[in-house]
Amino acid sequence: MTDALRKIIALDIGNVCVSIHPERVIARMKLFPTPEILGVSAKLECGLISEREWLDFFHEKTQRRFSDDEMIDAWNLIIGETLPGMSEAVRAALRNGYSFVFLSDVSRFHLTECRRKCEFFHLALDGVYSFDVGAQKPSEKMYREFERRHGKPCVYFDDRADNVEAARGLGWNAVRFRSVSDFILPE
Repeated sequence: MTDALRKIIALDIGNVCVSIHPERVIARMKLFPTPEILGVSAKLECGLISEREWLDFFHEKTQRRFSDDEMIDAWNLIIGETLPGMSEAVRAALRNGYSFVFLSDVSRFHLTECRRKCEFFHLALDGVYSFDVGAQKPSEKMYREFERRHGKPCVYFDDRADNVEAARGLGWNAVRFRSVSDFILPE
């Protein structure tokens, strides 16, 4: 079956598929998320700096209290478990002829952890990730890359209002996700 014949769902990962807990990272690293820290993290998520550059920056900020592995483990504490009900909802959608593709702002570090924590990750048709695209949502570049690879999805779920509005501005059927009760698919 070609993508044109599939009913494609676009899914953000954080707070749609798995819970997100930035407070865990802050507590472990003992770092407040300053604009500089957020900026370097965004660069990592956009693939604009390497994992090594990111590690070196955070080693400096944490006075080298952590090994590389400890730093990555601390960073990955942000990724929680699969959101209640989402595994069942996504599997039901698949049984009803839908496919899904991730559309997410994510670093390679976090993507590896998402693969481990998201109970249905392995069922995704594909993923359009910020570190590959070189931009984060709500940048049009993310949505256009999704369209280039899969066309417009029949529905897109994201927890952030700005991402939903950007998608709607491009003619997407986009839904703000707060819980599995928002995971309603078109007929």
